[in-house]
Amino acid sequence: MKRYERESLTKNFLVFFSLLEVLLILLFFELYHTQKREYKQNLFKTMHVCNYTMKCPQFTYLFTPKDKKKLNELFDDHGLYSFFPIPNSEKFYIKLSYPETRYQRDLHNILQHLLIKFILASMLLFVLALFFTFYSLNPIRKALHINDEFVKDILHDFNTPITSIILNMKMFQEEHGDDPYLQKMSHGIDNILLLQNNLKSFLHHSPSENKEFNVAQLAKTRLSFIENIYPKLHFVYEKNNELVITANEELLTRILDNLISNAAKYNKPNGEVKLIVTKHTLSIQDTGKGIHDVQKVLDRYYKEQERGLGLGLHIVQKLTHSLHIDLTIKSKVKQGTTVTLDFSSIVKEIK
Repeated sequence: MKRYERESLTKNFLVFFSLLEVLLILLFFELYHTQKREYKQNLFKTMHVCNYTMKCPQFTYLFTPKDKKKLNELFDDHGLYSFFPIPNSEKFYIKLSYPETRYQRDLHNILQHLLIKFILASMLLFVLALFFTFYSLNPIRKALHINDEFVKDILHDFNTPITSIILNMKMFQEEHGDDPYLQKMSHGIDNILLLQNNLKSFLHHSPSENKEFNVAQLAKTRLSFIENIYPKLHFVYEKNNELVITANEELLTRILDNLISNAAKYNKPNGEVKLIVTKHTLSIQDTGKGIHDVQKVLDRYYKEQERGLGLGLHIVQKLTHSLHIDLTIKSKVKQGTTVTLDFSSIVKEIK
């Protein structure tokens, strides 16, 4: 199960189960008060009978002055008690009392039995919520799977024409030598391959092989690669410190390719792309169009320009999360954007 599928499953399950659990709590709360009320009513009926027989050991009997006391009414004050008239007596009532300790014990037993039923009902709701969540998400999962398979087939079909173009370009170069138009075509192919790698990383699980490498050297290599595609822009590389980490180099390469190509793609004519490496961070600055909504720019399929798929920065966020790299974006419209990768959690200190 992919990450976004797990996230969707978790959120839907929590919402569904939480709503059912709230309804269950309200139901059992009302049931407790209903049973408590019925218990007191039954106890009061028993008092009526015991008032005549005087043979009920669970109650205590006490003669009390009338003193405007209410008759035939159950009082709940430090136990349960009620007043009943005494035949041929004008001064006294008889008071039947049920001890506070017994009353609280009976309520505790009622609550305990209900709690057992509540736990069993919650477990049943948990299973039902999980089942219906899977059931409701199954059509969406199938649709996403079909979509992924469709994109995979297209990516596979891309390989044949791309390979054919590359071979013909090499044959043309061998016969006619270097040509500026041929170089532009080569840069275009490199850009297509970059987009293809983005789609592949979006569809497949990331590889997990880690190794130690120098981020500064890798960044300089990727900056030179993008510089060849955009010869009219000014690229600046500034290294203040070495930056060595243990991580997946292939994934970081995809991150850098996406960020540097975005800085170049959405730059102004003859603009500048500057890459700065410090002890724990790597920053990519551009003098481009800027981003209107920095909060949404990492969302899948969100884009502010007509070109592109809206996947690049979403893939970057996904990959930085898997590599435990902090990603921050600061941008001003028509002034430029700065993207910073913070490697503090995985950097290896150079002695």
